[in-house]
Amino acid sequence: MRGAAMNILFVAPRFPDPLIQGDRLRARQFLRVLRRWHEITLVTPATPELPDAATIADMCDRWVPVHEPRWRALWRVASHSIETLPLQTALFSSPALIRTVRDLAHHQSFDLLYLHTARVAPVVDAVPDLPKAIDFIDALSLNMYRRARCQGGITHWLFDIEARRMAECEQYLSEICDVQFVSAVRDRAFLGPNVRVVNSGVDVAQFPYVEQGRLNDLIVLTGRMGYFPNADAAVSFASNVLPLVRHEVPTARLQIVGADPPQRVRALARLPGVEVTGHVPRIQDYLQRATIAVAPLRSGSGFQTKVAEAMASGTPVVATPHILDSLDVRHDEHVLLAHDDAEMAAQIVRLLRDAALRRRLARAARALVEQRYTWERSAAAINAHLVAVVQQGKKIS
Repeated sequence: MRGAAMNILFVAPRFPDPLIQGDRLRARQFLRVLRRWHEITLVTPATPELPDAATIADMCDRWVPVHEPRWRALWRVASHSIETLPLQTALFSSPALIRTVRDLAHHQSFDLLYLHTARVAPVVDAVPDLPKAIDFIDALSLNMYRRARCQGGITHWLFDIEARRMAECEQYLSEICDVQFVSAVRDRAFLGPNVRVVNSGVDVAQFPYVEQGRLNDLIVLTGRMGYFPNADAAVSFASNVLPLVRHEVPTARLQIVGADPPQRVRALARLPGVEVTGHVPRIQDYLQRATIAVAPLRSGSGFQTKVAEAMASGTPVVATPHILDSLDVRHDEHVLLAHDDAEMAAQIVRLLRDAALRRRLARAARALVEQRYTWERSAAAINAHLVAVVQQGKKIS
């Protein structure tokens, strides 16, 4: 049920374009659908270049950019290093952003304040009288705890502190916001039982199913490589798993596809059979050419969009059980799961050698995405909760 049209004040830490991060993609897709039914005022930090009018109109009725010099944001992070606010929240929640939201709410009539991630948490106190929704997307505290376990020395200590600060911030938001969303079941368990799970999704029209024309023995690993869990997975896989695969299938090659690869990922291109592309205009082209996709994640949180996109495209997936946090998939029906490097290599070799198995997994995976993991379905669920909280005028539990 769509419900009556609302005037929504939507606050995000980044303008939802370009779509190189999961939070931008989720904001863009939800705004695109909510815009059909409601009036949207979008507030974000300003972008280096002005977005084109069509991009803005696709998401909102009005975009309010908030300008701040980069040095001021970095200074704010440094000054908060000995305080209690999470550093990533300090980075994105400028006094100017908070002031802009307060002024908008004072001079216009809004039905709902929508916070996109805990990175804009301080905004919640600027508008005390409006119903409030928070889309955590994932439990950033869980992400930080997992990253701390992958680090040593002072880096482990820093991420552990950030995780504890973020956990306190998320707890406060859960208590003060009238309805809360997250993209994965595991993250809800970390945040609290009243948080609603609304998966992210795939635009199935943009990721068509393809069986024919794929290259032989080509493995693709996708995701923004500037994101630690993706970079960590790429380095571990190329160094430890790919050599085992190539021992059995010497023609196997790996493409690492994603924006902002750090030096340690770019250096993998020196390994036999490895290509690092960096940013590409269309990830679909690489998924549609690959024999299989891999998701060898060891950390991270939230919905695994890269896995869902591969499933939609007809690219069979071998992954670690981390994907079970967000995708209701079954081993040997939708994907193949592997618990360690040796098992990962064995499942990849099995899949490269068995075309019938690849077809069976690909078809079942595509059907699951169409049934469960489309943006239209997820945005409609978000909309139903937003309408309910405004109509009821009280917290949804």
